[in-house]
Amino acid sequence: MVLIIHGIRAEIEWRNLICFPNDYETAFDLLSNFVASGLTLLEASVSDGATLLKLPVDGFDGQLFSPHLQNLQMEWEEILANRGNYSKKPVITPLQEWDRQLIQYYEKQIERVCRNLIGNQKALIKAAQRKGAGAGLRHYELMQEKYLLLLTGFEASHQRAVSHLAAF
Repeated sequence: MVLIIHGIRAEIEWRNLICFPNDYETAFDLLSNFVASGLTLLEASVSDGATLLKLPVDGFDGQLFSPHLQNLQMEWEEILANRGNYSKKPVITPLQEWDRQLIQYYEKQIERVCRNLIGNQKALIKAAQRKGAGAGLRHYELMQEKYLLLLTGFEASHQRAVSHLAAF
């Protein structure tokens, strides 16, 4: 890094005084020290290998920059360190919440209908094993058809709600 200074001190002009600070903080403190020792700063430029940057000479009043920069650094490091503690909850819209509730409802209904299907299937098998169980057997067959229709409808509705929620 290169710091180029132009100023006046004790009626002597300092033109193109070149310093090689390690970083911006050191460069700013160096300028502040010169001003504190009586240098009237006319121009100052710094380059870190890229373009030459003109510094605002009015900003150097003899006070060191490093304590302020270090305080700022401690503040942003603390903010970044604590950033994980403030996990951002995703915003859930009322429609998304409605879809989630519908999905839970359909999952419970699908579970209930599956239990009924299994119970009805067992009853159907028992009825088929009995002699003369024609009317009872037909009842269980109709119930099986009803449960299958309900299951198909609940599964389709469940899938629509899942797709709708995924679209958000």
